[in-house]
Amino acid sequence: MSEIFNNPREAYETALKDHGPVIGVRRKGFLEFIVDPSLIHTVLTSNQSFSFEEAMATVLNLRPFVSMFWSFFSEIDDLVQNGINPRMSDILERICPVFNRSAGTALDHRTVDMFEHAHTSIAEAMIILIFGEEVRVPVSSIPSRAALTAPAVYQNSSILGRHFPTIWAILTWVKVTCTSILAFFRIIGPQVWRQVRSRKWDQDEEKPTNVLEYLSYKHAKNGIVSPTGFLWIMALLMGIIFASVHQTASVVVWVVFELSTRPEYLQKLREEVHSNVDPVTNSLDPSNIGEAVQKAIWLDSFIREVMRTKGDTLSTCRLTTSDIPLGGYTIPKGHLVFPLATLVHLNPAHHPDPTVFRPERWHGPDARPAVMSSTSYIPFGLGRWSCPGKLLAVSEIKMIVWSIIVKATPRLVGNKYKIVDPLNITSVPPEGTLILEAFSFS
Repeated sequence: MSEIFNNPREAYETALKDHGPVIGVRRKGFLEFIVDPSLIHTVLTSNQSFSFEEAMATVLNLRPFVSMFWSFFSEIDDLVQNGINPRMSDILERICPVFNRSAGTALDHRTVDMFEHAHTSIAEAMIILIFGEEVRVPVSSIPSRAALTAPAVYQNSSILGRHFPTIWAILTWVKVTCTSILAFFRIIGPQVWRQVRSRKWDQDEEKPTNVLEYLSYKHAKNGIVSPTGFLWIMALLMGIIFASVHQTASVVVWVVFELSTRPEYLQKLREEVHSNVDPVTNSLDPSNIGEAVQKAIWLDSFIREVMRTKGDTLSTCRLTTSDIPLGGYTIPKGHLVFPLATLVHLNPAHHPDPTVFRPERWHGPDARPAVMSSTSYIPFGLGRWSCPGKLLAVSEIKMIVWSIIVKATPRLVGNKYKIVDPLNITSVPPEGTLILEAFSFS
């Protein structure tokens, strides 16, 4: 058990080498199944046999909620695919000033908690995304990483969570419900209620300009959002905030820390953004930011290489919907199945010299953007349930990185960082002391 939590890559890779392509492992009181890359396409794309929704409900300790509201994940998917992605250029233009302001504040402090910086910036951007610029909602109303994320993310850090997972989940959710969720409804609830009840939401009148308007149009009956509809909208808002803020902020930390230890790439990234920097303020120009992030090939390649090499182990998963034959065995119904991500991302058959950090590998005829998934690259999943918000997430990461490097050069004290949870690198960011040294294009 200590190997699983402290050195999971070596433990799982050795077991798969000796006993694969499928192994069963007892962890935190449950029997889980780990598969090698030969089965990844089957597990992640066979939606009738392997359920994404059931897996997420289990991993996030949300099973009671999802059992009552089965459409929750498909509603979140629809919200992103139809309410956010089609408006991406406009959204990026609106939220770009948030990252400019945050970078200026961070530079004033010089020493930066990168996760807190990214979390706060993205939370403020999400408020604009949900309500628009006209509505003022405090960023403090967005739950922090120690709040909503705790039941899903920090279980490995708790002795109780490792050995008595059911008790831990119950106690943690009681605490979260009585604190952050209650605060979310108390602070944001009245604002949402006023907005959704302020008018009739007739589908043919006009297009929604923010997330709340999109949800109001969709869930209104005869143009009116009922109290039940309001509660459902609040649940969806909490879901989209959880899905977008914490995970993206965690990846930002990885990208900035890796850039801090690889300063040879700074010049290329700065040259790429130079034409989009205001010469007076030394900040990003929001007016053309959507097109700029699409053309940022070097930064895109850097982000993709960070996500490939950062060491994800058990990230993407599915849950069996019946007894499923797989790799010469039968996986019982109701069990989690994980592809081992390190074997996928560090496979020399797909990535020559796989342990070498080389963003250049994503240039040329085989170039692929950071958001594109495949059987050899699964940070965003694969198939029908590939992360719908990956376009927004990568765009936010680019703007945060740009907003920093146009004003400062990031340095890590000791030129190193600490991996906090080797088994959950996907959601738990590394720790290190980051210093920003002032920089100007002029």
